[in-house]
Amino acid sequence: MKKFKKISRRSFIKNSIVGVSGVFASDSIFAGIKGINTKNNAIIKTRVVHVHNDKVIDSEGRINQQLLQQMIDNGIRELSSQNNLVDAWSRYYKDTDVIGMKLNLNAFRALKGTEFLNCYPIVTNEILKSMLRGGISEKQAIIWERSDEELSEMGYTISKSKNSLRVMGTTEKRRAKGAGYTDKVYKVGDSTSHISRILTDHCTAILNIPILKSHNNAGVSGSLKNHFGTIDNPGDYHSAGCVNPGVPEVNALPEIKEKNRLIIGIGLMGLFDGGPWWRREIMWTPGSLVFGTDPVAVDTFMLKMLDSKRLKMGLSPAAPRAKHLQISESLGLGTCTPANIEFKEITV
Repeated sequence: MKKFKKISRRSFIKNSIVGVSGVFASDSIFAGIKGINTKNNAIIKTRVVHVHNDKVIDSEGRINQQLLQQMIDNGIRELSSQNNLVDAWSRYYKDTDVIGMKLNLNAFRALKGTEFLNCYPIVTNEILKSMLRGGISEKQAIIWERSDEELSEMGYTISKSKNSLRVMGTTEKRRAKGAGYTDKVYKVGDSTSHISRILTDHCTAILNIPILKSHNNAGVSGSLKNHFGTIDNPGDYHSAGCVNPGVPEVNALPEIKEKNRLIIGIGLMGLFDGGPWWRREIMWTPGSLVFGTDPVAVDTFMLKMLDSKRLKMGLSPAAPRAKHLQISESLGLGTCTPANIEFKEITV
C-alpha cells in the first residue's frame, strides 16, 4: 500500500486556496462555511445539504439500500424545504421535462470483481425510485454517459426506447468520435467543442450525479468536471488545472448552464488520491450524499470532504489545484464563497 508523507495542519491550511480556505480551518466539515445572517437578508444564499450514515456502505462496498432510500428522500425534501416528495421533486422538474441523469463512470476498471462496482447502479436505481414516488414518470428519465460501453461495463442495460427508461451513451464505444455529437461547433474560450446530442436534442433538464474523487489536474472531480463527459474533446482541456479554457468555460455553455436543475453527489465511497483512476488502496467510504442546485457550491463541499480525508492521510490539500471553482464563480455559474452558502447536515 502507498505510504503517505505526513504534513502539519498549519501547512495544510496554509496551502488551501483563497476563497475556499475557510472551509479547511477546522475538523468540522461545516466550520467556517455556515454563512452569515443579515437583517435584511441581502445575501441570497445557495443551499447545500449533506446527508450521512455510517452504515449505508461497508468496507467491502456493500450498500444498505433501505438506508440509501431514506437518505435520498430526506435529502431532496430538505433541499427543497418540502415535506412531501411530490412537492419536493416538482421544485426541480416538471411533468413535461426529459431529465438527463449524467453519470461519471470513468476509470472504474480496477474495481471489477468488487461490490464497489455496483455503487452507481444502486444509487441511480434508488434515485429513480424516489423520483417515481415524487410523481416523475420513468419515461422522463435518461441515464446518460459518454458511451454504451462504459454503461454496460458498470452493469447497466442499454435501452433507447422512448416508451420506458432510457439508458444510453452518446456513442457506442468510448473513443468513438462524431456519432452522437452535434454538428454545430460550440465556442469554449479560445477552443471549440461538440456537445452530446443526448443533451441538446433530448433533454430539457439535467440531474447531475457526480461521484466524490480527487483529480490530479483539477483537484476535485465533481459536478462541474462531470460535463467533460458531455463534450467530444475533454482531453483538450486537461492542462493547467483544467482551466483557461476548461471546466468553467464548458459549464458556461448555455446548453449546460440553462438545463442545470439538481445535483446529487455520490459520497458513499470516495477516491482521496490519484484520481481519476479508482484503486482500492486510495479509497474510503464516507457514507454521504450531497444535494444542491449550485454546482460550484456542491463541488466546494465535496472538495472539503476530500481534503479532510487527505489531511488525515498526511497528504497536502487538493484545494490549490481546484482553480476552476473561483473561475466558475466569476463566470456566474455559482458560488464558492462561504458566506453565500447555507449548509445543512442530516444524519439518517
